[in-house]
Amino acid sequence: MHLKTVVHTARLMRHFRNGFSLALDIHARRRVEELVLWDGTRIAHPPGREGLLETMHEIWLQHVYTEGFYRPGNGDVIVDAGANIGLFAIYMARQNRRCRVIALEPFAENFEFLEANRARARCDNVRCCAMALGGNYGEAQMEAVGTRSLDHMLRGPESSGLPDAMSQPRTRTMQPKSEAGNVPVIPLSGLFELTGSEEIDFLKVDIEGSERDVFAAATPDLLRRIRRVALEYHDHLVPGTLELVRTALAPTHEVTIRPSLQMGCGILLARRRDLKH
Repeated sequence: MHLKTVVHTARLMRHFRNGFSLALDIHARRRVEELVLWDGTRIAHPPGREGLLETMHEIWLQHVYTEGFYRPGNGDVIVDAGANIGLFAIYMARQNRRCRVIALEPFAENFEFLEANRARARCDNVRCCAMALGGNYGEAQMEAVGTRSLDHMLRGPESSGLPDAMSQPRTRTMQPKSEAGNVPVIPLSGLFELTGSEEIDFLKVDIEGSERDVFAAATPDLLRRIRRVALEYHDHLVPGTLELVRTALAPTHEVTIRPSLQMGCGILLARRRDLKH
């Protein structure tokens, strides 16, 4: 067995009770649909879909959103936009039980697993919201564009008034109050209504190209209320996204770009300029 494989297996076993079987599955290129933490917590993934191992690697092993950039403090408000099945939300919530995590996931299948995984992980500091982050208040359809649970995209948002779901800020789980098949969409400004806070300590965004609309509508005064942003950009889906987001954040934040091996995407990290670290 190669040293690299041994090290990788050891890292998996550090986090997961089924780490050794995960290593075998990876070697055999088998689809994985469940992670088991050492306390017995099961994190399940939609059957028949791919993407669990990729997401686990990014969040639990590579720490692409947080390495050298952020660790949750007591009372911190964290927003996870594009929460998928809850890997990032649970990871943050377990690091500090005194932070608050608001997890937004608009795709119904993923949202079902997000709620169940949060409950099994006993993360009472995570609040699940069945809604999408976009450029304006409104409603939209979610479209599955691939075999992975990660590839669902927002289609056709229409501007409208404040969604009914926003009138219940203390409800842990928000269900869409919209036409059948649609999900509520809220802009960046709506996150402060949702969290009930003046500032957001950490905003993680992975929304498959919709980040362009989100930051095109954001003002410097609004962005100044967000201390840190970690965003996966998707220029290969929506050309010009990276430059638009970087330009929007430049007046208020120090921006670092970490391109991925896949052309046209990567991680953008932004720290508000008044923060020392």
